[in-house]
Amino acid sequence: MTTEIIFLGRLPGNNGTGGLLRLHWAKRKKLAERLDWIVRLQTSYCHKGAVHLELVRYSMSSIIMDYDNLVSTGKYPIDAIVRRKVIADDNPTVIVSRIYRQEKVKSKEEQCTIIWLTDVE
Repeated sequence: MTTEIIFLGRLPGNNGTGGLLRLHWAKRKKLAERLDWIVRLQTSYCHKGAVHLELVRYSMSSIIMDYDNLVSTGKYPIDAIVRRKVIADDNPTVIVSRIYRQEKVKSKEEQCTIIWLTDVE
């Protein structure tokens, strides 16, 4: 079974003026609550065992994120997936493999982050 969760708009990375490293605690809490609702609205399926995770960030930015910054964009969405009990935890025994990619899009409306969780057979 594969679960697809789409987070519309741009999720923040670590750096920049709106980055996670500079985000006020109240805005951080609001972001976490918004992501919880997105997960809740898009899936009720709970993966019981190990999963493969693939995250693709679609952005119109001409600057390609370095890999560690790209991975940081998944922090809050993956935490929301765990809080909503779609997966039991985000440790390596539950998420046994991870793929992170970024792709450029032409318009602001196309910007999003998509996470796929696939059961390990």
